[in-house]
Amino acid sequence: MHQECESETLAGRSELAVYRCGHGLLHLRVKRVTLMLTPEEFSRLAALVGEAHVRLGTREAVRQCATH
Repeated sequence: MHQECESETLAGRSELAVYRCGHGLLHLRVKRVTLMLTPEEFSRLAALVGEAHVRLGTREAVRQCATH
């Protein structure tokens, strides 16, 4: 017999969401694409995206300083 597992929405916006399924996996949904990740994989991805975000912000700040 198939039993539905509950899921918990951790964060969500219009076309982005992160939720944890009853199996403990984290699902990262971007529009029509969903990545299923272990908590460890999700942590590594979050760190990588955070690093990229900081680098992009730093580049933009340097660019703005150069134009003033």
